Amino acid sequence: MTASLSPWDAIIGYLKSAGVRHLFGLPSDDLKIVSSLPSSGMDFILCKDQRNAVFMAAGYALTTNQMSVCVVGKGPALSNTLTGLLEAKNLGAPLLLLALGTGGDKLGTRSFQEADQISLVKPLVKWAYRVEHVDRLVWALERAAFLAINGAPGPVYIELPENLMDQPVPTGLQFIPPEKLSCSPSLRELDAAWEIIKTARRPVILVGGGMKSVTNDVIGIFADLCGAALFATASGRSAVDEEDELFCGVAGLYTDLSLRQIWKESDVVIALGSRLEETATFEWDILLEDTPLIQVNVELEDFAHEYRGIKVLGDGYAALEQWVQRYRHKHDGAWLETIRRCKQKAFSNRAIYLEELKKSPGIHVPELLEIIQTDFPEKMVLVQENGLQDMWSYFYPYFYFIQGSLSIVPSDQTSLGFGAAAALGASLATERPVVALVGDGAFNLFCSDFMTAVQYQIPLIYLVLNNGGYGWLQNQMNYKHLSGQSLPFVSEAAKTGIQIPQYEFVESLAIRSKGEAREQLQLAWQKYQENKLVVVEVYADLADVHEKISHVYGDFPLYEQQASKN
Repeated sequence: MTASLSPWDAIIGYLKSAGVRHLFGLPSDDLKIVSSLPSSGMDFILCKDQRNAVFMAAGYALTTNQMSVCVVGKGPALSNTLTGLLEAKNLGAPLLLLALGTGGDKLGTRSFQEADQISLVKPLVKWAYRVEHVDRLVWALERAAFLAINGAPGPVYIELPENLMDQPVPTGLQFIPPEKLSCSPSLRELDAAWEIIKTARRPVILVGGGMKSVTNDVIGIFADLCGAALFATASGRSAVDEEDELFCGVAGLYTDLSLRQIWKESDVVIALGSRLEETATFEWDILLEDTPLIQVNVELEDFAHEYRGIKVLGDGYAALEQWVQRYRHKHDGAWLETIRRCKQKAFSNRAIYLEELKKSPGIHVPELLEIIQTDFPEKMVLVQENGLQDMWSYFYPYFYFIQGSLSIVPSDQTSLGFGAAAALGASLATERPVVALVGDGAFNLFCSDFMTAVQYQIPLIYLVLNNGGYGWLQNQMNYKHLSGQSLPFVSEAAKTGIQIPQYEFVESLAIRSKGEAREQLQLAWQKYQENKLVVVEVYADLADVHEKISHVYGDFPLYEQQASKN
C-alpha cells in the first residue's frame, strides 16, 4: 500500500520549506488544517475577522519582504478578504491566500455557501487558481509563491475544493522553495534614459514602494553623484535614509510648501518603482509641464502613460548601478544650494509652527510626533493610517525615517483599519519596536481583533488619535459649511473615550494635554519594554490638520492656486 499525506499535510510541508513561520486567518469549519499544524512548528494566528487577517498578513509581508500566508473558509469568508486583497495588491505585498471552495461534485447545485470565488478574487490578485486534482496541488503552491515574490510583488490565490481535501497526496514530494529573480533593464532603454540624465542639471529622484524590497545604498550613491533631490512616495518612505541632506520629503499631495519649488525648477524626474498614483503626482500638471520623466518599473502595467519621457523595464537598483558607472561629470552647485535653501525653509517653518503650538491648549499631533522622534528608538516600525490627523506623519519634516527604521502605510486605496491590523503582523515579523499611529475610527473598526493581540501576546504601542469619529468627513462638511446638516460624523459622546478591554497584558494610557504628553509616552515605552500591548488615547482637536489639507474638495485638497482664492 502506497503511503500518503493529507492535502493539508502537503500544504503545510511546502509552506515550511518556503520559510513560512506564521499563518493568519480563520479556517473552514471542517478544521482539517488543525491536525497538520502541531508538527510543523508554525503558529496559526486565529483572527476574528478575515479582512483583518489579510491586513495582518500584509503587514507581516511588508516587514519581512517575504511571502505571508492567510487561510480562510469559503463563500462569505472569502468575500470578507476582498478589501484586504485590494490593499495587498496596491501595496505590492507578497501574500498567498488559501481558501476553501465548494467541491466539484456540488458546483451549480446551490450548495451551502457556494460562490464563484475565482471571479470575485481574480481582479485583485496576480494569479488565481482552483486546484481540481491533488496532482496539481504542489505545482499550484510553487507557482503561486514564485509569482507572489517576483516581478512587482503582490497577492496570489489558491482555491481548495472541499472534495479535494479528502483525497490522499503521495509522500516523497520534492518541494522547491520560491526563487527570487532579478530583471535587468536592456541597454537600449538604459542608453535612452542616460541621454536625458547626463545633460540634466536639476534632477529629482522619486523613490516608490517597489524599491523597499531590497536593502541597497545605491540610491544614495546615485543621488550624491548627480546632486539630485530625493523624494519618496508615501509607500516608498524608509527606502532611503531621510536624514540624507538631499532628502526632501514625500511627493505630490504631501510635499511641504517650501519644497514645491524644487519640483518646479527640476529638469528631469527619475521615478523608481512607483506606479505614480494620484497622491504622488498631485499638482504635477502645473509643476512639471515641460519636465521629462524617466520611469523604471519591473511590471509593464505599473507604467503611467500620462507623462512624456522614457520607460525603462527592469529592476530600479540594476538601472542605478549601470548609471552610477557612467557618471563622470560634476553636479550643479546652484541646484544643491536650491535644495539646501528649500529644506532650511521647511525646517524653519516647522520650528516656528511648533513654537506657536506650545502657546495653544491641548496636545497637537506635530508635538506628539516630535516626542516620538526624539524619545522613541530610532530603528522602529511606524505603521500609519491615512486619516485626517494621523496623516501628519506623512508630511516631512514633521516626521522622518532614519536608516534602519521602517514605514508602513496603506496604499492609495487607504482602507480604514489597515494600519491598526497590519501593526500586529509587523510586530510578529520583527524584534524592532512597532508603533501604530491610528485614528479612533480606524481603531474601532479593527477592534474585533484586539483580542487577537491579547490572545497571542503581541506587544506594540497604539497611539489612537481620538477626534470623536470620522474626522476627515466632518472636516470636509465644515469646509463646505454643511455643519447644520443632520449627519454628524464626530460627536462629543464618542470623544469621551474608546473602550479598551482590561487585561494584565494591556496597558491603557491617555494624553489630554501637552503637559502630560512626554511623561505618558515615556511610560508607554517603558510598558512596551515589559512586553505589554499599550494603547495611548490622544485627545485630538478636529482643527489640528496640516495646511496642505485644510482646503478640502472631495478626495483631495484644492490646488494651491485655488486654495489661495478662497
